[in-house]
Amino acid sequence: QSNVPTDLVNPVAVSAGVQHACALDDNGVQCWGLNHIGQTEVPTDLVNPVAVSAGGHRTCVIDDNGLQCWGYNANQQNNIPTNLVNPVSVSAGGTHTCAIDDSGVQCWGNSSTGLNEVPTDLVNPVAVSADDGHACALDDNGLHCWGANSFGQSNVPTDLVNPMAVAAGNYHACAIDDNGVACWGQNNYGQSNVPTDLVNPVAVSAGNNRTCVLDDNGVHCLGENRN
Repeated sequence: QSNVPTDLVNPVAVSAGVQHACALDDNGVQCWGLNHIGQTEVPTDLVNPVAVSAGGHRTCVIDDNGLQCWGYNANQQNNIPTNLVNPVSVSAGGTHTCAIDDSGVQCWGNSSTGLNEVPTDLVNPVAVSADDGHACALDDNGLHCWGANSFGQSNVPTDLVNPMAVAAGNYHACAIDDNGVACWGQNNYGQSNVPTDLVNPVAVSAGNNRTCVLDDNGVHCLGENRN
């Protein structure tokens, strides 16, 4: 999954799954890496894709025809709800999916930890992030997380100020706000120990026991580093 295709043309978005990755460029969507369940086999009928999310052995894309997901589907996480209207954002977790559409946030697939019980008080959600056990959404009132909470990963810090980005990891979560980057939840590999020298962070991604942040000085990653 680290062997990036050499024929990408002006890539504008990238998403890393468990053992595969995908990018959106001038030619559409390309995926590479492990393909034992078809997670990198991009459909040929995509029309003007605008968003891509690689999850646990699966991939989701938004294009002119709506939302398509493929790959691992044991919990029907690739079965798009019929009432999904004009999706604008998608996050592919391991066994469930969340998307933002005209009605707000919808989640489907595995709901063993309350993953699909989206808070009913969300107002104009603008971002959603789903992982194996929990999910988070950013709306007019700030940040909300729900689902598994065995390590406090769904307990949003009360001192966040104007959060503007969120990333749900396996057992932790991170956000960017006016004060920089904050992470909470499991920290057994230091994945929630935010570096103190970050300068103007603009993006954050939380994975399985690791976190990466983009700031003025480049990319910083923390946590597990076995591979």
